[in-house]
Amino acid sequence: MGSGQPEDRRSRDVDARDARGVQVGDNNVQHNNFGPVVRSAYLAEVRRIAPAQLLSRKADLARLAAFCAGDGPDAYLWWEAAPEAGMTALMSWFVLHPPAGVRVVSYFVAAGRTEREHRAAFVDVVLEQLVELTDGSMPAHLTRSTREAHLFGRYTEAAEACARRGERLVLVVDGLDDRRNASGVAALLPDRLVGGLRVVLATGTGWRVPADLPQRHPLRKPSRPRLLSPYVSPEEEARRRVELVRRDDERGRREAERQRAADELRDAQRRVDQWRSAEAARTTPAARATAVRRALVFVGGWTGALVLLACLAGAWYDLRVAGILSAQVAVGGLGALLGLAPAAFRLGAAYDPTPRSPAAWFASPRVMLVRGGIALAAGWVAGAGAADYLDARRDRLLARSLGMGGALPSFEEGVAFVFLVLVALGCGLTGLHVARTAVGSWQERHRAEERAYRAATDAVAAVTEQAAYAAMAADAMSAKPTDRTQAYQDLLARLAGQPRRRPPR
Repeated sequence: MGSGQPEDRRSRDVDARDARGVQVGDNNVQHNNFGPVVRSAYLAEVRRIAPAQLLSRKADLARLAAFCAGDGPDAYLWWEAAPEAGMTALMSWFVLHPPAGVRVVSYFVAAGRTEREHRAAFVDVVLEQLVELTDGSMPAHLTRSTREAHLFGRYTEAAEACARRGERLVLVVDGLDDRRNASGVAALLPDRLVGGLRVVLATGTGWRVPADLPQRHPLRKPSRPRLLSPYVSPEEEARRRVELVRRDDERGRREAERQRAADELRDAQRRVDQWRSAEAARTTPAARATAVRRALVFVGGWTGALVLLACLAGAWYDLRVAGILSAQVAVGGLGALLGLAPAAFRLGAAYDPTPRSPAAWFASPRVMLVRGGIALAAGWVAGAGAADYLDARRDRLLARSLGMGGALPSFEEGVAFVFLVLVALGCGLTGLHVARTAVGSWQERHRAEERAYRAATDAVAAVTEQAAYAAMAADAMSAKPTDRTQAYQDLLARLAGQPRRRPPR
């Protein structure tokens, strides 16, 4: 380049800060000074840490591109991420593949350095890249005391040089966290952002802004950093999709089970309610009185029919025989009434026989025929015993009237009388047995209904308990801390035998 010296001024007024070389002369003496052109090789280091392919980061790259191209008031984009989230991969890819019209200056913090070494390395790497953007050479005579001042000056010069070319300068700094002792690098970040300069800062989670930053520094603004979502490999994404499908299926299965449990609970509760209403109607005094009256009519009707049959059967021989047989049948009816009336009182409205049907007394026609034959045979034997008793008594009375006998009954008469008493007792026991057999089906039916009621009650209790534990499990897995706390308290209350603090959802 030329010296740019005006004709009427001395060479000491030449501004050669951006010149690659200077040629000056006076009185036929010429001085040629050329500085080395700076070319940064830091991108080679970035390529070493960049991934061969960046996956699942299109949205993040688009957000970075929008920030670099935007004209919003925020000149700092602060992202934080966990160690395994893939922040360095994202930033290195962005540095190697910047959007059109964006010039990127980058620095990636390396591990194993002290804070002083990090500051020195940052100045060396970033200053070299900034000098390259200004097409100048490194400032001469850099010292430890002046290096940082030159860095801040080059921020402005590089940003303005990029703006003149229609580009935007973006500074990318990755790896600031407490583990790497690199927090001091934050003090070297630009606080005066001119020429559209943008800064992308990537830190670890929990990194705090150093206290020695100036109050006007943009990092001092009360803003929350953007959290980078962890990187998910294609294999992990496929596994998560499979897991999501499995969870959906499991959720559908649990929902079907919950619906089936709800249906079972409603059905069981309906049976319980029906049983309770039936029990309330069954045990009313009016229902018990009706059942006892039904038993009296039942026994009285059949006893009267049998008495009439005994009278007709014994009348062909002797009306007194018919009377004895009728008395024995009446004793059987009394036994049936003693066995049936208390059971009918206990059953209440659950006892509703048909008095005109033999099936109310006998389980089957075969049983009816067998028992009918036994009854006819017993009636014939009882009739014969009654005839013998009457004959012996008549003989005793005749002998007494003739003065041939005493007042005491004879042996034959006594035996016949005892036999008739035994037959009467047998009739009573038979009536009691038949009555208990007849009412047994009604009692068994009532017991079956009671067992069904208890099973339904147990089902309601089991489903309610299952719903309670399911609700506690749902609360325990909830994202709300209050629900998890409530689930823990409900579990402790249930283990202690206390009721839940709130009903299950």
